[in-house]
Amino acid sequence: MSLFESELHAILGFNRITLGNPRHATRLMHGFNSALAFFSGFQVDSLNLPPRLASRLAKPVSAEIEAGIRQDLIWLEKEGRSLVSIFDDAYPFLLQQIDDPPVCLFCMGDPELLKKEQIAIVGSRKPTQIGIQIARQFGSDIALQGLVVTSGLAHGIDAAAHGGVLEVGRETIAVFGSGLDTIYPRNHERLAQRLIKNGLIISEFPIGTPPLGRYFPQRNRIVTGMSLGTVVIEAMLKSGSMISATMAMDQCREVFAIPGSIYSAQSEGCHELIKLGAKLTQNVEDILEELSGFGRETGINSVLNLSEEANGILQYISAEPLSADDLFELTQIPIPSLLSQLLNLELEGHIVNESTGYVRSSH
Repeated sequence: MSLFESELHAILGFNRITLGNPRHATRLMHGFNSALAFFSGFQVDSLNLPPRLASRLAKPVSAEIEAGIRQDLIWLEKEGRSLVSIFDDAYPFLLQQIDDPPVCLFCMGDPELLKKEQIAIVGSRKPTQIGIQIARQFGSDIALQGLVVTSGLAHGIDAAAHGGVLEVGRETIAVFGSGLDTIYPRNHERLAQRLIKNGLIISEFPIGTPPLGRYFPQRNRIVTGMSLGTVVIEAMLKSGSMISATMAMDQCREVFAIPGSIYSAQSEGCHELIKLGAKLTQNVEDILEELSGFGRETGINSVLNLSEEANGILQYISAEPLSADDLFELTQIPIPSLLSQLLNLELEGHIVNESTGYVRSSH
């Protein structure tokens, strides 16, 4: 493997080489603290990798990859664009906890939003007018609670949720299933520009990546993975929204399903999710109650700062690393609340999230 000029070059190269293999990429990086360190120390023969990926890693960087890296670097030169890698402190805390986090995130807008607590809203691309109204209302109400609404900029529920947030002057994140040089759907160009100005659009896909169908399920794991919970509004039984909800459950995140008419195929997925344990959700108070035990009047942030619960977590954290699963077993705090508490404790400097688990900060 030829040497890269910098950590930025190395992370862009690693991202392009492992594109489409996020679970393998995560396993490859385990134990390394930078992309440069990885390329200096890994041994392909000792890894059980798909043959094509193993071959790409074993060979010197191809002309195609080098050209792609140059394309990424040129794109990043313009103002308002940035890259957050999995090795950076700015990388979303909750996203680090999933089994297959992205190597890096291309960003347009305010990357500081990645540090804030998020709620995902997903749903039908062909919703009813009631569905659009509900998505706008939930987008607005959730944002007014100080939470960032995350979605995928798709037609229907996604766009309505983003729009509801922007209507009340708050911030929202859109996750792309293509490179950020391609706005998709194309008729959401104006909405995307509003998000860049008043929020953030992100993608793990390098510049020049087209919006192919197989990339959208991969995109969806980021939408749910960054979020404390996922709200599902109008989903058919076989739909991308149901895939997203299943991903959220697999990631140990809360799922909130909006019920609808028993005669509507658009609501069959939401009803099935409720049968599977998703919370039947009628308003934003239902979401806050599930995540924190408090409603709108006290707000979620007051719960996240409760010294009693934080101290209850801290008493188990020492110099010996503990994973989030370990801490759940010890504290029995619901996973979304636990992860939020851990995020606050890390941001406040009480603990450090190392590759092997959480430890007490040394300062």
